[in-house]
Amino acid sequence: MFSIIVPSYNRKSEIPALLASLAQQTYKDFEVVIVDDHSKEPVVVDDTYPFKIKVIRNETNQGAAESRNIGARAATAPWLLFLDDDDRFAENKCERLAEVINQYPEINFIYHPAKCEMVNEGFSYVTHPISPQEISVERILLANKIGGMPMVAIKKELFLKIGGLSTALRSLEDYDFLLKLVKDPSFKPYKLEEALTYCTFHTQRSSVSTDTHNTEKAIDYIREHYVETAQQARNFNINASYILSYPHIMNLSRKAAYYYFDIFKQTKSIKQLVIALVVLISPKLALNLKRFMS
Repeated sequence: MFSIIVPSYNRKSEIPALLASLAQQTYKDFEVVIVDDHSKEPVVVDDTYPFKIKVIRNETNQGAAESRNIGARAATAPWLLFLDDDDRFAENKCERLAEVINQYPEINFIYHPAKCEMVNEGFSYVTHPISPQEISVERILLANKIGGMPMVAIKKELFLKIGGLSTALRSLEDYDFLLKLVKDPSFKPYKLEEALTYCTFHTQRSSVSTDTHNTEKAIDYIREHYVETAQQARNFNINASYILSYPHIMNLSRKAAYYYFDIFKQTKSIKQLVIALVVLISPKLALNLKRFMS
């Protein structure tokens, strides 16, 4: 029923633990499609798992977005799931998804909360996606309140219909994907209430760059392609500041305060002013407040 798409680049050591975790799924009607994005050391797996595994190696480095597209095109199941090598699915995720699909055969998209662990800070929080009735372009332009690719399931035919993830972007590809999805007239979403994906986040990690050039280009692209009304422009301007603050707060940089203050200027929200002031005092303290504000 499911094809689980796993992009991988120079992290082949993570794959055995990921596959071992998937072996604990209570429902095993799935295949795993690993797309090795031309890693220095090719991904190699054995055949000791209770599910089919397909490894595709890109001849050149294509990036995470196109690697997911390649995996989706090679998938043989009608439903696609996406998993990054440092995230994990709850053991009953596939079972819960299958129950919903069998009960509501007309749906073509499922999403759910995630449990996010701030590893260095020692706490976790659960995300709170909006209801299907609240989903609109305006609402998603204000904030991605659906979730990232590891928190969604989508019918393969719908994924291919909207063109998958954009390869024109080097940042915010999943956000652009959701906006394309929401605009499609055949979009029929369903929300599960359980946190069925576990994600880990590390502050001051080398992979979190404060070079926002690609992000700024992606923001311009999204503004050009999706913003049509004054309300949409206002919503997206707020979210753009939040998006640009992210790499700075994850690097514990006080520069994030600039973006939170910009949000305050746009919204007149005292909460955003307080966050900006706390970031100026201590970015680490501001990040720890998330355990109470999520």
